[in-house]
Amino acid sequence: MQSQRKFNPSTYLELSQDHLVVASLWLLLDNGKLASFENMVAEAFLSFPERFQLEGYPDWPNANIVAKSWVRCRTDKKWITGSASSGFSLTPLGEQIAIRTLDALGTKTEANRQRRGSRQSISSRVVLHVENSKAFKVYKTSGISGVTEFDFCDLLYCTLGTTPEVLTRNLEVVKQEVTAYGRNDLKQFLDALADSNKDKLTGKRARGGLMPQKQENVK
Repeated sequence: MQSQRKFNPSTYLELSQDHLVVASLWLLLDNGKLASFENMVAEAFLSFPERFQLEGYPDWPNANIVAKSWVRCRTDKKWITGSASSGFSLTPLGEQIAIRTLDALGTKTEANRQRRGSRQSISSRVVLHVENSKAFKVYKTSGISGVTEFDFCDLLYCTLGTTPEVLTRNLEVVKQEVTAYGRNDLKQFLDALADSNKDKLTGKRARGGLMPQKQENVK
């Protein structure tokens, strides 16, 4: 079965299921479709059939793969929000992941960026998130030592159980966006935060990040 969007299997099979699910959600939203679980399964399968086909039945989608992936994207990586009952949307980090994934697949997203997820609008939302975070408010009143581990993780769209690799990657993304927006004061805050949390940002490479080179070992 060929991709309805003409994506090359040799390219998309090198990307993780999570990146492709986020890209599928972007495509749904960009086409004005309801971002329901059923539509996300259909988009993922029709766009990337060899990745999301049911084993032994290549003409049928494997909804279970998509279900596990969106949970990881919401809970572990903070790329999407929502649920199967209420529908889904992309976080600012998720929008960036989707743009990079589609760019890697050879899809031009400049028009989409102007309409929904421009670099400037993504950066502004990340800046607002940092400014409104408890971590930044505590930092301004009590200094970096007052920022708790929970506040640190929440600032990075993560939880206390998030792996050091994902924390590190998300920190770099947030730093890139505040720098792109010209907020050197926020970058200095993030640098200080990183320095005080070195133990949480080191460790064995784990699942996550902006752009994997090989597919993840998830079925």
